[in-house]
Amino acid sequence: MFKVFIAADIEGTCGYVNWAENQPEDALHREEMTAEVNAAIGGALAGGAADVVVSDIHMQKQNIYHGRLLGNASLISGTKRRWMWMDTVQACDLVFLIGFHARCGSARAVLPHTMNMLITGLQLNGVDASEAFISAVCAGHFGVPVGMAAGDRAFIDEIKSDLAGLETVVVKEAIGNCAALNFHPEITRLKITEAAENATRRGIKGEFKPFCLREPVELRLEVTWPGYADALSLIPGVHRSGGREVYYTGALPEVISVISLFVNWISKAQT
Repeated sequence: MFKVFIAADIEGTCGYVNWAENQPEDALHREEMTAEVNAAIGGALAGGAADVVVSDIHMQKQNIYHGRLLGNASLISGTKRRWMWMDTVQACDLVFLIGFHARCGSARAVLPHTMNMLITGLQLNGVDASEAFISAVCAGHFGVPVGMAAGDRAFIDEIKSDLAGLETVVVKEAIGNCAALNFHPEITRLKITEAAENATRRGIKGEFKPFCLREPVELRLEVTWPGYADALSLIPGVHRSGGREVYYTGALPEVISVISLFVNWISKAQT
């Protein structure tokens, strides 16, 4: 039984160009996020998938309308997860990345960031790591490859440089950090469905390979405030390399734990 895991963000969806003041997101953008996920689900099922699991990865991770998902897809929602947003990927065969965006510091990108705005730099084994890169290495740790990706053009350019041979869909192009030329959503959804179907057929044939990092993995994390580096340096094995930068070397699960601790707990604490 071939099973697809869809990690779904919102900044890379069609029409999304700035963060909402309150979470969860407003209904219009939640509708588009859900619609693009459904386009991917439809393609996966048409391509031969028997089951789909969707992981909502945006902010409080309660954005997707679960009852509207096609194919009786399961939904993972809520924050503070062990593997960031990739929990249960080990039970799946192929990963799709929907609604993703470029990493922090990227030029000509819509809302580029890596998990939150308190992170100004994140490297794994010397590579500037985006959320898509982290998704791929977490999946790869369990032997699961990424097969397709959809988002803004800057993101697609980045992910294609990291993972060759993916099925990809560009839904918009940046005009500025908070402005974009958005392609018509009906057209982008059709392209997502087509790419998802192709990716699933290729995945069943074994055409994609897991993306794995050489271990031990070296993490370098730069944050906005020295107090965050103070807190991170209390973790055994984490060392300071500057006023706002720390590094850690270990197995991938340990590295992801350090990142998760910062994103889900330390960065949430009042300064």
